Amino acid sequence: MRKGVGEGTENKIRGVEQEYPVTAKAGLNPSLLVNAAIQGLKRRRFSHDVKWDTATEVSQEAHEARIASSFGENGCRIYNDMGHLEISTPSYNNPFDAVAYDKASEIYAFIGSKEASRALKKKVAIHKNNVANFFSRAVSSGVHIGKGEKVNTNTYATHGNIITKREACEDWSRVEKALIPWVVTRILFTGSGDVVSGKTIGKEGVKFVISPRAMFVVQKSSLSTTVSRGILNTRDQPHAARKYWRLHDIHYEALRSEYAIFLRDIAQAMVICAFELGFLDDAPEIEDPVSAFKKISLDTQECEWKIKLKDGSRTDAVSILLFYLEAIEKMYEEKGVEGKWDRIGRKCLKEVIKKLEARHVEECVDGIDWVTKLALLVNYEPKSASEGISICNQYALLDESVMYYLGDGEESLKGSCLFNPKESLTFAKRELPQVDWSSLPDRVKYALSNAPEQTREFFKAELLKRYGPHVKSVSWSTMVLNEAKIMLDEPFMLNKEEMWAEMTEGREIEEILSAAKGLYPDKIIY
Repeated sequence: MRKGVGEGTENKIRGVEQEYPVTAKAGLNPSLLVNAAIQGLKRRRFSHDVKWDTATEVSQEAHEARIASSFGENGCRIYNDMGHLEISTPSYNNPFDAVAYDKASEIYAFIGSKEASRALKKKVAIHKNNVANFFSRAVSSGVHIGKGEKVNTNTYATHGNIITKREACEDWSRVEKALIPWVVTRILFTGSGDVVSGKTIGKEGVKFVISPRAMFVVQKSSLSTTVSRGILNTRDQPHAARKYWRLHDIHYEALRSEYAIFLRDIAQAMVICAFELGFLDDAPEIEDPVSAFKKISLDTQECEWKIKLKDGSRTDAVSILLFYLEAIEKMYEEKGVEGKWDRIGRKCLKEVIKKLEARHVEECVDGIDWVTKLALLVNYEPKSASEGISICNQYALLDESVMYYLGDGEESLKGSCLFNPKESLTFAKRELPQVDWSSLPDRVKYALSNAPEQTREFFKAELLKRYGPHVKSVSWSTMVLNEAKIMLDEPFMLNKEEMWAEMTEGREIEEILSAAKGLYPDKIIY
């Protein structure tokens, strides 16, 4: 076993890319707002400029070459992606870090908005969601809209990434058969919920849906992430050695709940392990997965979640989730490699599927985002589409409440955001008692300034902090220094356990490189 790597799903490296829309009532250009936020993060010393190495960005070189990147203190990548603030977390390997680095990303985004407000002398707001509703004229969220104005919806992204084995993904028809039913049905606990409008719901008007992203899908698979979106994405950029394939999941959705973020991460990791080992090859085939994706997402009232299978039989989304749960359980029974997080995650997945099977969705308020937003809509009884949109936007607003994760206490909860981290954490503690949630503030504080210890991000982040002037360019899998090129194409290489002693003794850069070359002779190129 590699140093610093655990068992089961801890061998799976993953991360999330989140696009945050940045807005101001003054109607300022979105790119101006995003750039002001990025500059603010640099002023606060949470990040610094780097040259991003585009050599490994297969099929995206031209686009990537135009992007000015910042590198966060914790190993994240921060940049302006077509008018959105994009923060890509460093790679991690467990669901607790999935929560911690997600919340660190929220704090970065909030601080960026505060700094942008200060610099531009305008109130700048930042949200964590996946859709922007707009009417016949440009408006900011929460502003009252007059009668008769038409509402439309645009979408933007939350992308998940998990490195898997290339040999498992070479036959894409196998990938589609195994994973499309999972992506279509997991929205019952990973859906972020939001209001969408117009053609996206098949008719004029507006409607609250389980998964706003599902409403913008048109085919089973696609290379593009912005037009003609597929359920699965075929992009082949491993960000690692070519023996790996990075499954680029464009339907992760912007979640606030710690429980939902935790469960999404560990469930995805378990499903991908089962996929690699062949336990999903007989997954139920949905007759029309694109239509089913949207139909399930629209069903927030009856919660029938009906699906027609390719063989003509009819079932529901929960029955398909049960197939994945049974496949995961069979995998652990036969393979026997189950770590701490696998045991917790398997139990959690089983319990949430049981609630969904009984249609007890009301028991998931404060735990599953779409259910929480729906409960808010029922409670507030919006009188118009604009009021409903405003409620969802106020849930997605990043304000002072994100500082609650740093132990700032009740004072941080006095903002206008409708997402309540105190209540959300209470749900997580009740449903996931095996997780030490009391340690989350310390872990989030760590995650603001440090990369995960177990992955290659540790070495990259520490090298930039300590030897920044020596670094010419960076990417997810490379570092080019004045002295050498470092191939970081093994996801767990040069982690803290392997390199901490060398990094803390204040050695010269040549000594650091020599120690790294001693561990990975072929990866340090002079």
